[in-house]
Order: sequence, then C-alpha cells, then structure tokens
Amino acid sequence: MTAKKIHAGAPGLLFLALLLLLSVPAPLRAGEALVSGQYLSGTGQDIQMRITVANPAPTTLIVIQNLPTGTMIDAASPAFNQYDADKGEVKWLLTQVAPGSYTLSLHLSRPVASGQISGEIRYKDPANGRLTNLPVKP
Repeated sequence: MTAKKIHAGAPGLLFLALLLLLSVPAPLRAGEALVSGQYLSGTGQDIQMRITVANPAPTTLIVIQNLPTGTMIDAASPAFNQYDADKGEVKWLLTQVAPGSYTLSLHLSRPVASGQISGEIRYKDPANGRLTNLPVKP
C-alpha cells in the first residue's frame, strides 16, 4: 500500500471561504424576534425609539407612537407620515427595510411624564405573511 500525499488548496482560499461564510447574516433561530423595539428615551421632550430588524427583513414597517392627546410636535426624524393630535397618534411607514437598527425621534413642545407614551410596530413576516403587532413600552 502506497500513501498518497493530498495537496490542500491555497490556505488563502480556505480563509476567504470561511470569512465569506461568517459575514452572511445568520437566519433567525426559534424564539428570536424578527423585529424588536425599545425606547432609548421615553420621557421629557425628546422621545427616541430604536427598532432592530433581523434577517430576513420585512419589506415594510408601520410604527405607531402614542402621545398624550393634543401634544404638539416640534421636530421628527425621520419625518412621520401622519399625526392625529386629537388621538395623540403618530405614524411612520418605513419601506425598503433592510436588516439593521433604525432610530425614530420626536422633539415635543412640552415634556411628557413616565407612562404617558407607548408604541407599536406592525409588519408582515416575509416567511409566512402573518401580520405581527409588537407593542413597545418605555
């Protein structure tokens, strides 16, 4: 019996293949949320919500920010699509969403106290088309 020498490919190719494999976003595991939201600031005049989107990302997010009725908004980033001051409901329609983090900010004309705001994120799961309503509390 004769031993054969096996020649491995260039070590650089193996490293490159491993690097490419590690750079591809991992799919969700059971129990992980496709979209999550948290308040970075939920009181005072500056309200900020961070939204984190996993892969595969839904194409569209509807974000609803509930404020005390009659609250005036001085600035928003990004600009909201709709605001009903009588309901205290701000809505954003975010399209062409990709995996990553997004921050929505409002600067209000008067401060809001703890417990006066809440939010909701709505999206369709790209895997099964199911609509999800995700409540977000400060």
